[in-house]
Amino acid sequence: MQANTQTIVSNISAALAKQIIEEHENHPALLEEKAAIFYVRSVLAFYLNQLEQSFPKNTLHAVAIKTNDHPEVLKYIAERGFGLEAASLEEVKKAKEAGLSNHKIVFDSPVKTRKEISYCHEHLPGILVNVNALEELDRYPAHFSGRLGLRINPLIESDTEDIFNVSTKTSKFGIPISRRTQIIQACMLRPEICGLHIHIGSAIKDFSFNIKAISLLVDLATEINALRTKSGISSRINVLDIGGGIHFEQAPSHYTVANFTQELKKIANIDQFQLVTEYGAFVHKHCSFVLSNIEYVVETDPRLPANVFLHVGADLFLRKVYSSLNISYPYSIIHQVKGEKPEKLYNIVGPLCFAGDILYENLSLPQLQEGDYFIIHDTGANTNSMWSKHCSREVPGFVMV
Repeated sequence: MQANTQTIVSNISAALAKQIIEEHENHPALLEEKAAIFYVRSVLAFYLNQLEQSFPKNTLHAVAIKTNDHPEVLKYIAERGFGLEAASLEEVKKAKEAGLSNHKIVFDSPVKTRKEISYCHEHLPGILVNVNALEELDRYPAHFSGRLGLRINPLIESDTEDIFNVSTKTSKFGIPISRRTQIIQACMLRPEICGLHIHIGSAIKDFSFNIKAISLLVDLATEINALRTKSGISSRINVLDIGGGIHFEQAPSHYTVANFTQELKKIANIDQFQLVTEYGAFVHKHCSFVLSNIEYVVETDPRLPANVFLHVGADLFLRKVYSSLNISYPYSIIHQVKGEKPEKLYNIVGPLCFAGDILYENLSLPQLQEGDYFIIHDTGANTNSMWSKHCSREVPGFVMV
């Protein structure tokens, strides 16, 4: 089922790209662009619907802004009734500009300043702010106008890359659950704390690690609530922010969204809490593709691949070029001249003055020429929101279709 979904989405992107090229009159700005970013609204709706249909009805799905921060995309998410998760105050303001009410914004920055906390207190009553450390908690006024959650590091290893693992003993994120006594004490001294939060990492395929971490969080919340009742404190931990980071579609077929929520329901007492999620890549990845004119096809040596120059490269694909991650985006070609063409070897390179600006190496493709189009698919997550200023090139135009 998951493989079929990805194939369908890729086919939609390829068909749209072909249509856009063949019908320039519908997108006249494209004629003036070196490259363009296309975002498909119907694909975004498909993934939002999966979350909405799988999780309990009162779940707040706060889509991670850092994954894709384009204003049109954020506005659509807000119009659909979903929330947004912000990793900076700047992203909080983007959420407000998208039209969100305060109670649908989750603020998760690990380095909130006193000024930022005061801003939330004065201007954003009802916002959910997840406190990253006990040292941060001291900065909040006694009657903070927002809702406070504590980010807990459950110290759960997972199957993700080290660069994405945020649940280690040395992680900068959250209060280690090994400090359970201090966490409980803080919740007793600050009865306005109404939530607990975890996020163990990104690009996780085996969600059993998340289930284990969420179980620990439920146990902790249940213990705190029991102690509050015993001490005559009426307020409760009633929100569990379970983060995001699961790449359902890259996992084996039994690790689906529906199966994940089935496992969630098996956790004792979880139905006593409102859930918050923070999915980003799952929602956005397949929604976008990037189209670039092929500007040059340069032969360097007849025994070596020719260099194909695009108008996007390391500026847009930072994680692919600058990290050790094994990222391979699907691609397709639209030839200006139709007909049979001999196969040739190519390196696909970007426009930056940097030797490492290479997107693909040793691709065997039907012969390319200036004026053909190279399309890179599955670019909706962590691409245009990470745009680099290197060489001061402008961000490609954005078209929501």
